[in-house]
Amino acid sequence: MKADPDSINLRKAALAPVLAALKSALGERLVALVLFGSQARGEADESSDWDLLLIARDLPPGTLQRHLALKRTLPPGWRGRVALLAKTPQEFEARLPALYLDIAQDGIILYDPTGYAAGKLARVRQLQRAAGLERRERAGDLIWDWTRRPDGPWKIEWDGIDGIPG
Repeated sequence: MKADPDSINLRKAALAPVLAALKSALGERLVALVLFGSQARGEADESSDWDLLLIARDLPPGTLQRHLALKRTLPPGWRGRVALLAKTPQEFEARLPALYLDIAQDGIILYDPTGYAAGKLARVRQLQRAAGLERRERAGDLIWDWTRRPDGPWKIEWDGIDGIPG
């Protein structure tokens, strides 16, 4: 479930200092920033963190080094409240994990000057529909389920779907 437009604008306004700090620190290397998770769906409570997909060029190579470098760029009051999933464009395109289905479904694009994230997330939604996947709530959890179950093994890649007849 996507948040309503007023709620989306409130979230964007709340995250303005985070975006400003990341833009200042990364400059032209920042490709896109997308809010996802419970905050994007409008289901967050006071204890919920802010999940952000950050796509940038020339990020530090190690996971810990990258995490620490990016967290240091955030305003101090946000450092413990933001969960960053940081990828280079090459890393983002290297595989298509199930998490990307959720980000494509609920994500709120906060920054995307070239349309990179909008295009990639539109592609994920297209693949999700072609695969016959839809997200449902079951026992309080959101799960991906088939509208038509494939007969055998399958996988979704950026260039298409293997094992699911068209």
